[in-house]
Amino acid sequence: MRNEAKMPPLPRSLDPVAGESLVSYLLRLGHRLGLSPLHLMRATRAAGWTSHTIPFSLLLDLPTPQAQAFAQLTKQTAEEVSALTLTQWRDRYPPISRSMTHPIRTMPDEWLYFGSPRFCPSCLAGDGSPAQRLHGGPWRKLWHLPIVFACVEHQTYLEGECPHCGQPHERPGLLLQRVNDHTLHPAQCRWTVGTQTQKRKSYACAGRLDDSSAFAHVGRPKPDAEILRFQQSLISRLAPSTSAKDASKYFTDLRLAAALISATWPHGSKLFDAETARQIHSYSQNLQGGEGGKRYHQWFRDTPPRDSATCGALLMAADQMLSRRDLPDLLSDFTRAANNASNQPRSRTSWVVVYDRHKGDCSERLRQAADPVTRVFLRKGTHLQTGYQPEHIPAFLEPDWHQRHLASCAGSRSKTARRTAAIRLVQQVMGGSDQAAAEFLGIPPIQRYVLRGRDTRWPLSSGCNPIDFDRALRALTSELQSPRKPPIDYRRRRQALHEWAISPDTWNALIRHLPRSPHVTQIDFGDRKRQTASVYVWTLITQGEHLFAPRPLEAAQPPEVRQQWARRRNTTWFQFTRPDPMGHYAEMRRILSEYAQQLARDIDSGVEVTD
Repeated sequence: MRNEAKMPPLPRSLDPVAGESLVSYLLRLGHRLGLSPLHLMRATRAAGWTSHTIPFSLLLDLPTPQAQAFAQLTKQTAEEVSALTLTQWRDRYPPISRSMTHPIRTMPDEWLYFGSPRFCPSCLAGDGSPAQRLHGGPWRKLWHLPIVFACVEHQTYLEGECPHCGQPHERPGLLLQRVNDHTLHPAQCRWTVGTQTQKRKSYACAGRLDDSSAFAHVGRPKPDAEILRFQQSLISRLAPSTSAKDASKYFTDLRLAAALISATWPHGSKLFDAETARQIHSYSQNLQGGEGGKRYHQWFRDTPPRDSATCGALLMAADQMLSRRDLPDLLSDFTRAANNASNQPRSRTSWVVVYDRHKGDCSERLRQAADPVTRVFLRKGTHLQTGYQPEHIPAFLEPDWHQRHLASCAGSRSKTARRTAAIRLVQQVMGGSDQAAAEFLGIPPIQRYVLRGRDTRWPLSSGCNPIDFDRALRALTSELQSPRKPPIDYRRRRQALHEWAISPDTWNALIRHLPRSPHVTQIDFGDRKRQTASVYVWTLITQGEHLFAPRPLEAAQPPEVRQQWARRRNTTWFQFTRPDPMGHYAEMRRILSEYAQQLARDIDSGVEVTD
């Protein structure tokens, strides 16, 4: 490829307007000089440039050599040239940095407008200065951000389509249409009308976009004071006076909340005023293809509404959702609505896919509220940031934990709630599936059906109102992050008592202390009762359920004996655990409880269990 010398400084240039974009500057400067935007950009290349387009990446940031060449060409400083790009907001508005750093991205982030920014006709008409009377007002950089939907100065919604040709219909990938055309005014529509043939060239629409009267047929209402204040607050977050980190997290939160509202509509319609609900409903119906229609894409498209009034309504609704104190409950409710409307598992529903893509950039408040209810931690290698470890969770939630957090919502389903809560707490730390968490808790595969209430379908059910259960689990998780006493390593206890039973010598020593009743001549203290007593001690130490306890003595019996023991198991267990135990069992429980306390202390201190 032959080298071409850089063009010398232009004989005439043009001072950029504050807030003007690179595209706008190319259009206005080219109009002054009678040169096309493509000609100007090619002139800044050190080597020959054969491309017939201007890539969108140049609006994000100009490479240093090209920025210097462009500055020399237009008699500007490098800082002035950089100010024409979006790079100054890359740390505040994540879609910019995502578009700049994505290794395989061939299209910009969906929350950036490149070739089709919305616009204010009054701004394009100019401020009356000589330069703007000739070459028009600036196309502002802010218009490339979907979060800018209104012009605060002129108190009007931005326009998104040409009033003459109705384009653009879709979000294009080109930064500038008809890039080699030098005949158009910067405020004229550059979209091509008609199809090029051998006998006829295509031509531009050329309709004026700076005439506000041309948009009268749209019938768009004027933004009220509240929406304009909201718009100004969004723009203010881009200013250097605000924290870049806070702005970045807020815009990600706003994006995720807007996606959730759209994906679950009309589930949240009662949360917003009638006009906001009407606009979002119209947008939602368009996504679905009309009333009763089916979504045209398997996953919800993470794209803001093109219509500026609808976009403003949706973003303000998202902001209202984020500001609510009951945000965790709202997310629990909305994500379940999204799950009910989808055939996918909750961790793969449309909104969760979007959330999982952006969760690294969102606020800690939103992450803490969303992670448990989206269950993104089910995927291997992901987990929540918690202050406890999985070994601190017993297989059957501690009675005190259950009583303080879950009893009010569990009702008669307390067993199911305690089982489910234990599984969830482990999953939050380890990630992975229900089965993997059950395995960690020492629940044998053949008995995992008990966790599902004998229902063969996953996912796990808590037996509670889902929102109440999620709220209770958040409270318990918060408590476990700051324990009042050193946590217990229940996994160590389970491992120490794996295939364990009370030894004959220890059993004889224990029952020797039992008082003899004058009314009972003979009490069975054989291996069957020793097995049941071992299970009882195991439940006290591990806080597990007797259903999952090891039964080595029973397993060693012949088949017919195992059947006999199995038939009497429930009756014997009831005597051990009934709330009003009879004298013999009351004394046995007391002795076994004291033995369990000592054995637990030995295990926790590292003493090897020899029984």
